[in-house]
Amino acid sequence: MAYRSYFSYNITRAYPFKWFTPAVIIGAIIAIALVSFLNVAATGYELVPTSSADPNATELNSIWFSKWPSYLVGARASCDATSIQVMSTVYTDKSAFPYTLSKVWQVGEDDNKTYQGSLIYKNNVIRSCNISEIKIQFEGPDRAAGQLAVSPMGGTVTAKTECYVDASSGRTYFEIRSTYDAIPPPSTSSSNFLSLSKTNDPSIYWGFSLLNFYWRAVMQVFFDEDMKREPPPFSKGTIDLNRNKSLTGTMEDQVKNIEFLKVGDCFFVPLNSTGVAFLQNRYCNSSSITELANSPDEPHSVFERPVPGIWRTVEVLGKAMWFTVLADLGIDGDDMPNMLARPELLANLSSNLTQANQTLRSEFRWGIDNKLFMQSFDASQPRNYKLGVNESLLATDYLCQVPQLKSAGNLLVAVLVADLVILQAIWKIFTLIVDTFCLKNTEEARYCTGCGSQEGGKVPGGYESVTGRESEIILLEDRRSSGT
Repeated sequence: MAYRSYFSYNITRAYPFKWFTPAVIIGAIIAIALVSFLNVAATGYELVPTSSADPNATELNSIWFSKWPSYLVGARASCDATSIQVMSTVYTDKSAFPYTLSKVWQVGEDDNKTYQGSLIYKNNVIRSCNISEIKIQFEGPDRAAGQLAVSPMGGTVTAKTECYVDASSGRTYFEIRSTYDAIPPPSTSSSNFLSLSKTNDPSIYWGFSLLNFYWRAVMQVFFDEDMKREPPPFSKGTIDLNRNKSLTGTMEDQVKNIEFLKVGDCFFVPLNSTGVAFLQNRYCNSSSITELANSPDEPHSVFERPVPGIWRTVEVLGKAMWFTVLADLGIDGDDMPNMLARPELLANLSSNLTQANQTLRSEFRWGIDNKLFMQSFDASQPRNYKLGVNESLLATDYLCQVPQLKSAGNLLVAVLVADLVILQAIWKIFTLIVDTFCLKNTEEARYCTGCGSQEGGKVPGGYESVTGRESEIILLEDRRSSGT
């Protein structure tokens, strides 16, 4: 008996259909083109790391197949959320103020706060910002020599704000602080308002203009009134402003009210022979800006209300800081209309800007940009810009992975291997369908060439039926292979 291998092969014969060969050729061309096209997307790209300032755009528009279903794409762009550590500095996409991230927390089901060491952030829109405090600091001799050389009095304006973002881990609250100083220390480069445009973002430009002028106006009035005092002048002072929630009427009426901000606290430190005198806080026994502004300066009374001339400019400076921060954070709504985004409200806020500009003396004008808005806003006059405030995002970089086409050699091997696998599967499925649905009704497919006669005679086409003679055929094949 001849040697028989463990492995075997199938006996094949040509399909008896005239349409079969053209169908296979045309189908093969279409299948190869389509399968190769799909395999380029599935296996022809590899992920490479990169950084991006806009992860949403990177993930959506990175490459031509970015919107395909995930089961067809082997390499899809993705970006990781960034971690902003507490006490780090961050800007919004409007680049107005640098903010210090002071607190991050989440609120549990029991309303308890869980504080965190960082803000996990991924291009989430900043929501529902609320300024809890505006603090104005007056600094006299404590200013740097370079600052005193250009302005005899200075200080800072700081806003403390709470917001939240809806992140993948849930709603996360955070507190940020921003500080404005029109004349920062010489050793510190100004980092406020990195990008300003009258046409692209006029509301923030108006806020910057108001802050610039009213910061100087407040410092000038404080300096003048301080120098006229009979007791020793103040070397420094602080004023805390908070929102007055006792006002009634519409929100637009409330923000226009001079009492929109109230004085939460104030404290002044007079000079003496030792340089500094500390007294118990006996200042500003009223939270009303109107009362403080109309009060006479009585240094020997139980409660002193010093420098009454500063309070009306303090009110405008506080509002300018309040609404500029909110504009930078993208806040303008019915519950808090932004005075910088609405013509009638801006006209109210800037109503005394022309006078403030005209009364500002040369020693307080150092560093003023002539491109600033210097006249009060007039809503009835035509203008080439449109006021408005858009939603804001925190500006940060994200670590992303984006698809990149493989090198020519790797691309060819990857696509070729994938093509062979898929094309073989397509061929198997195609022949299975043809065998199942076409051959079963074809009489020739039930006979083989060269088989012996059987009862019933020969069948059409020179083939003979082998039905029921399988054992005889096997025996005949064994004899042929053994030579007997």
